[in-house]
Amino acid sequence: MSARASPDCGEIIIALQLPMMTAFTTLPSTIFSRRGLWIAILTAFLFLGVVPSARGQESPTFAPTQVVNDYPDRIAFSTRVASPGPMLVEAEFRYAIDAYLGLENVTRVKLEMESAREVSLTYTWDTSDITIPPWTPMLVSWRTMDEDGVWHESEPQRVVYEDIRFQWQRLETDDLVVLWHDKPATFGNAVFEIAQEAIRRQRRLFGVDLTIPIHLVVYNSREEFQAWHSLGLDWIGGEAFPDIGVTTQIVTSQTPDDYWLKAVVPHEISHLYLHQAAYNPRAPVPVWLNEGVAQFNEFITREDAEALVQEAVREGKLIPLTSLEDGFGKHDEERVALGYAEGWSAVTYLVETYGEEGLARLLAAYKAGLPTKKAFPEALGVDMGTFQADWAEWLGAPRSSMNTPTPWPIATYPPPPNYSGATPSPTPTSSGQVTASPPATATSSSTATPAATPRPVNANPPPPFTLPCLGALWLLPIPLFIAWRRR
Repeated sequence: MSARASPDCGEIIIALQLPMMTAFTTLPSTIFSRRGLWIAILTAFLFLGVVPSARGQESPTFAPTQVVNDYPDRIAFSTRVASPGPMLVEAEFRYAIDAYLGLENVTRVKLEMESAREVSLTYTWDTSDITIPPWTPMLVSWRTMDEDGVWHESEPQRVVYEDIRFQWQRLETDDLVVLWHDKPATFGNAVFEIAQEAIRRQRRLFGVDLTIPIHLVVYNSREEFQAWHSLGLDWIGGEAFPDIGVTTQIVTSQTPDDYWLKAVVPHEISHLYLHQAAYNPRAPVPVWLNEGVAQFNEFITREDAEALVQEAVREGKLIPLTSLEDGFGKHDEERVALGYAEGWSAVTYLVETYGEEGLARLLAAYKAGLPTKKAFPEALGVDMGTFQADWAEWLGAPRSSMNTPTPWPIATYPPPPNYSGATPSPTPTSSGQVTASPPATATSSSTATPAATPRPVNANPPPPFTLPCLGALWLLPIPLFIAWRRR
C-alpha cells in the first residue's frame, strides 16, 4: 500500500533563509542584474518544488492488510509499517461499512504502539454483540504519525466479512449470487431460477439495471440465522439489507415451499432493487410505496390484501397514504396489516392508471432528489393529495376519506452558542428490513424502519494535495533584498 504525507512548507522556507542570504552575499554583483535576479528567483522556486518531493520519498510503506475471520464473533486485521525516515510514534485503524450510495460512517481506533521505524499493527473488531449481516463489505485503512507530526495513511482496502461457518454452495451471475448449504443442488437451482425471474421482471418495471449484485443467503434454521443478531425475534423469517445488497432467509425444509419461493424471494429482491433504482438521502421513498412495490412484485395473488382494504372502505377506516409515509407502526397489528394492504392496493392502482412507465418515472424522480410533493407532479402530473383521493375514489371510498388532520406543531428552539453540530462516529452498521415468517397462508411482511446514520466527523483528515509551499512564497524576496542592499 502506498502512503500520503505533507511536509511543513513554512519550516522548510524559514530554514532556508540564512543559507540563501549567505549565498547571495557572496555571489558576483552581475547576478543582481535584472536577468540575474530573475534566474535566482526561478532557481529558488524550482528548489522549493523539489524539497517536498524528496521528503515524500521518505513516507512509510504499509504491507497489505491480513484478515482473520471468525464470523460472527470477531474479525481481526493486521499490517506492518516501515519508515525509512522519521520514527513512527502514533497509529490508528479505520474501518467502515462499504454501503451502496450511503454516507461513509468511519470508526477510528487509536492503537497502542512503541516508537520505532518498523512496527506491526493489529486490531480485532468484536461483533459478538451486534447485528452484522453475512457478506458485509468493509473498507479498512491504517494511519501512522511520525515524530515530525506528519500523518501517513494507507490506501483503503476492501474486505468482505463472510459467514465461514458452513460449506456454502453457490450459483451466480453478474447480477445475482445465491448461497445455501447442506441441501441438494435442486434446492439451490429452484431458488436461483425464481430469483433470476424476479430480477428480470423488476428490471423491466424499474427501467434500470442493477449497479451491485444481489446476494441471497439461505439459512436452514432459526439458530443459524439468529447467531449473527444482537436480538433474536421469533417472528423474523428473513431480512433485506439494501445498503449492501444482501437478503437473508430461513428455510427449514429440503424443498422451498411455494409461498416462500414465489412471495418472499421476489419481495426481498424488490427492496434491494428499488434501493438502487430510487435511493437518494434527500428524498426517501415513502414506506407505503416501498412495501407496496415489493408486494406488487410477488408472484402470488393478494386476495388477503384486497379483502382488508375493502373492509376498511366499508367501515370508513381507510388510512390516508400520507399517514403511512414513515411507517405503519409497531404495536397495532391491525394497522400494520392494513398499511401493507393499502400499499399494495395503491401501487396496483398506480400501475393500472399510469402504467409501469409511470412507476419508473416516479422512482426516477426520487432518485433525482425530488421529495414527494414534487416527485408526484413531475412523474404523474398530479400532486400527492390528488393521487390518494383518486385512489380512494377508485376503491369506492369518498375522496374526503384521504383528508389528513393537521399535525400539532413542534416548537423549534435555537441551538446554544457553543453548539458545534458534531456527533460522535458510531460503530458502523448496516440497516436492514425484516420480513415476518410466512404463516400457512400468504400474508404481508413486517419491515423495521432503518435508523438514520449521522455523517462522521473526521478530526484528523489526511492532508489534501496542494502545490508545494505556495502559501509562503512571500518570504522569497527577503534574502534577495538583503543581499542586494549589502552589495
